[in-house]
Amino acid sequence: MADNLASFKVFCQGGLNTSRDVLSQGETQPGSAISLINYEPAVTGGYRKISGFANDYGTVTGQANTPVLGVCVANGINDGILACRKPASGNNYLHYWDTSTSAWVAVTTSGSPTMTGVSKVRFTRFNFGSPKVILTDGVNPAATYDGTTYTQITHADAPDGPKYSQVFQNHMFLAGDPNEDTNLYFSAPYAETDFTAANGSGVINVGFPIIAIKTFRDALYIFGSNNIRKLVGNNISNFVLETVTDDLGCLATDSVIEIGGDLLFLSQDGLRPVSGTDKIGDVNLETVSKDIQSIFTDIVFDIDLDTLNAVVIRQKTQFRYFFGAADSQGVIGGFRQTPNGLQFEYSQMLGITATCADSGYIGQNEFVIHGTQDGKVHRQERGNDFDGTDIFSLFQTPFFHMQDPEQRKVFYTVATYLRSEGDNSIVMSAVYDYEDVDTLNPTNFNLITTGAAAYYNEALYNSTAIYDGNPSPVQRTNISGSGKSASLKFVTNDSNASHSIQGLVITFGVGDRL
Repeated sequence: MADNLASFKVFCQGGLNTSRDVLSQGETQPGSAISLINYEPAVTGGYRKISGFANDYGTVTGQANTPVLGVCVANGINDGILACRKPASGNNYLHYWDTSTSAWVAVTTSGSPTMTGVSKVRFTRFNFGSPKVILTDGVNPAATYDGTTYTQITHADAPDGPKYSQVFQNHMFLAGDPNEDTNLYFSAPYAETDFTAANGSGVINVGFPIIAIKTFRDALYIFGSNNIRKLVGNNISNFVLETVTDDLGCLATDSVIEIGGDLLFLSQDGLRPVSGTDKIGDVNLETVSKDIQSIFTDIVFDIDLDTLNAVVIRQKTQFRYFFGAADSQGVIGGFRQTPNGLQFEYSQMLGITATCADSGYIGQNEFVIHGTQDGKVHRQERGNDFDGTDIFSLFQTPFFHMQDPEQRKVFYTVATYLRSEGDNSIVMSAVYDYEDVDTLNPTNFNLITTGAAAYYNEALYNSTAIYDGNPSPVQRTNISGSGKSASLKFVTNDSNASHSIQGLVITFGVGDRL
């Protein structure tokens, strides 16, 4: 008979971890997860079921059965949302969303751009006196658009078909021309179409094929597959190319993102930051994806890395990688404040296939958008489903052995601390002894909430929050099971409101040692 009744507290933090051994994870990181799908590190603590996306922008005009090639949140240009798709006829592949008519409007494109061979169009926002974007696709000359006029950069000294663009020290930089893939071109100052050498433009041969370029702090970082350089200085007279490393590089162009005061990129051994130090201005490189290293290893070998897309959700200090694979997988990374400072927490996404993606602000509102294979543009962080499809979510804790993996325990109750944003029904199950088929597991349990939780100084009068209703911040469940170790699973597959699982308290008793 069990005695010595005790409780085991779990604070849901640490994110997905697929690298720790099963014995130690439940001991040293009890708040982490061995499965975490369509949850995100919650700003308010715990793990939050992600919001959905909606087809706010319909289908971009274009050739049937072709994908959206690029999207851009461009504050100050038309109504702020741009998209590219192969036209059914003609050359007008660039469109803007007209909010007054709720329709896509084709932009008249000069220079007869061709979409043959174009798999992705990349945008860079800039302002040399007025808001503009520059478009690059690796086939056509780069082009600028200011909300009225589309202009190809056909200067004799400009590259013919660059893939990448960045603004650095008031110069427009272009790179990735398939015929000159080691060259980095830059325009005259404040003149994105002027590549006349006498006016301050130039070309730098970096010595390796360029995979990506990104402005960060006071440098322009240039990534190859096995090399990284940075350009410092402020004009043609003092630009200097410095070596960061020749031991590793970037594997996916669109994996390069700025978040949390750092620059991240996907390398051969996972996700790495480029961190500036205050000592001598050097650069420190270290892997920050050790917790989910197996996932990134699979990505490198299993998918076409040109299909990887990324967005940064700034109000959540979160990034999302979309892998573009047939099974619609992705990764979420977000920051959590810990006693050791800010640390990344990860989860997996399932159900979002993005051919391109972008995020940015229009006025005070952040927009997160992605394009699809069938020509649609969706807005993320909208609603509780994936454009009408239920969202599957799964959180499974590590296996807890309560400091003694050979001691049999009797598990009595679980108190689940929830933060509900509306009606919810969450299926909870308890599994014992590492899901040993010979161990009897109890039946599933439903955690039911009605309405959104009302929090002091947060809930609004006449809102959906219910005072003293059943948002139930604590759900207590009798689980009645026995084993040497236990893990809890939380599953939904619905279009109900989001919720956060913030913590657990497991009550158990100690049985006989076997």
